[in-house]
Amino acid sequence: MVVERAPGFELASSNRGDLILATGNANIEQALTLRLSVRRGELARLGWPDYGSRLHELIGEPNNKRTWLRVVAFAREAIQQDPRVFKVNAVQADPVDRNQVRVAMEVALITEPTPLNLVFDLNLEAV
Repeated sequence: MVVERAPGFELASSNRGDLILATGNANIEQALTLRLSVRRGELARLGWPDYGSRLHELIGEPNNKRTWLRVVAFAREAIQQDPRVFKVNAVQADPVDRNQVRVAMEVALITEPTPLNLVFDLNLEAV
């Protein structure tokens, strides 16, 4: 199976090149990435008031240690909301450039024996 990456989505393709549904870690990785990308409260009208993260609150903040600590806290809080997550083992935030922070997480899942390594890039620049 080949996984193609597109902004916010992962598409899996079979050996014949057909599109198939992402399963296992690919499915959970996609779901967790979307959870980090959605502003908490954005889906309240659809019945999901607590879905999403608070990472959007950091847009416009300086790319410094204080902001990185908040990134770690907000990312951990959001990921732990997913019912398939047993435990967030580790979260680390590091600058990529002047306006971007890379969040690297190790997530223990309830259904998988091997922890999931999830990487999410957060743009702090106000667009």
